[in-house]
Amino acid sequence: GTPQERWARANPQAVWAHQALRSALKRGLVIQEPCRVCGALEAEAHHPDYDRPLHVTWLCRLHHRREHSRLKCEAVNV
Repeated sequence: GTPQERWARANPQAVWAHQALRSALKRGLVIQEPCRVCGALEAEAHHPDYDRPLHVTWLCRLHHRREHSRLKCEAVNV
């Protein structure tokens, strides 16, 4: 399978959280916000906790990638 398919099989809770958020956005239950760091209007949802799929931090692609890098470094240094 593709890298995305392998990731989805390995991360079912993340897939569920993404689907739940997508559904809530479509239904107007969640409103997309600008990037919390720089204010860019085009922002992505970052899930700090996949058990809470509608609790997200809105980040532009750059700051979203930086957040994941920070979390990876944190995990390595624990």
